[in-house]
Amino acid sequence: MEFADFIAPFDAATFRSQYFGKRPVHMQKKAEGRGSLLPWSRFNEVLALTPYWNEDSLKIFFKSRAALRENYCDTADLRAGMSAPVNPAKVKALMGLGASLVANQLHRVCPEVAAVATMLEREFAARAFANVYCSFKGVQAFQTHYDLHDVFAVQAEGEKTWRIYEARADSPVVPLPPGDEVEKWLTESRGRLLFEAQMKPGDILYLPRGQYHDALTGAQASLHVSFGVAPATGLAVFKLLEGALTRESEFRAFLPDARSEAELRERLVKLAERIKVAMTSPAFAIEVLNHQRDLSRAPADYELPSQRPPAWYSVTRRAQVVRRDQGYAVVFEGGEIPVGATYPTLEWILKQRMFSVDDALARQAGVDRGALQGDLERLERAGVIVETEMR
Repeated sequence: MEFADFIAPFDAATFRSQYFGKRPVHMQKKAEGRGSLLPWSRFNEVLALTPYWNEDSLKIFFKSRAALRENYCDTADLRAGMSAPVNPAKVKALMGLGASLVANQLHRVCPEVAAVATMLEREFAARAFANVYCSFKGVQAFQTHYDLHDVFAVQAEGEKTWRIYEARADSPVVPLPPGDEVEKWLTESRGRLLFEAQMKPGDILYLPRGQYHDALTGAQASLHVSFGVAPATGLAVFKLLEGALTRESEFRAFLPDARSEAELRERLVKLAERIKVAMTSPAFAIEVLNHQRDLSRAPADYELPSQRPPAWYSVTRRAQVVRRDQGYAVVFEGGEIPVGATYPTLEWILKQRMFSVDDALARQAGVDRGALQGDLERLERAGVIVETEMR
């Protein structure tokens, strides 16, 4: 699946330029294109995977309040640290009273939903997940609220009316605490109604992070899949900088006593200047690229019954990966080879006596197979590694 197919007939380029990260939009499917990403029958099949569902992965809400776990889980004979398993009979009883069901992280157990999540991760260099919401006639499971990530809500069954308000929180990263006071504040601060979206099966509602909204189920039971999309924020640079600058002694050194203000100020200015150079360097751009690639997970595809014999190499020369502001390089006696985003994999390789290409690829999320193969060929020509047979 490609993103353009996912939101069709809405234009993908228009979405990117005018809506993504900017404003909400209701993307309606044409009558002939309507279908269900998750029909009731399929959702029932997934809920029947009882070992997966527990107090963490499945939640029950009634009038915006979460049900206590003992009301829908089996809590007897629980070992310390163990999550209580869901009791399907208790869940059905609560839904009969009008409670709503939220199935979290459904992409972990439903391949067709996982395919959409994987596509969104690839499209937006983000971590994506899927939660499913099941509610009944006239039910509003949640009061006005906003999310800490972008949302693509896909209506699967039934209809639901979403109300989108003009207020939008400023790039929120911390969830609000539950309670009446917070709900009152959200209602008072949501502003005027921006628009209503009458969601029908196949429709998609996009909400940028922080957009105030709420929803009400129509005359029939409703089922929708909410894909959360969370790209890396600027806060990620702190951890990336720590990893990069720990290599440098001036950052590992003790700071001057803060009571010596002039000395401390001088050191902090020096560190700040170095941070600026490091952050704007080509090497740091590689760090950010790898971090974004780490957010998206490769789909599980074992390709059985096919079996690919691994290609084996031996490391024959001492070498190491060296970081410079202009980039990374594999350095060995008599030469060096510039490398890019594959450098973490190459660091692992150079510490081995022997390795297989497939094992090396498994060491770094999002590593490009073609780029790694090119680096291995250069290392082989330089005599750093040599292809061998596993004995």
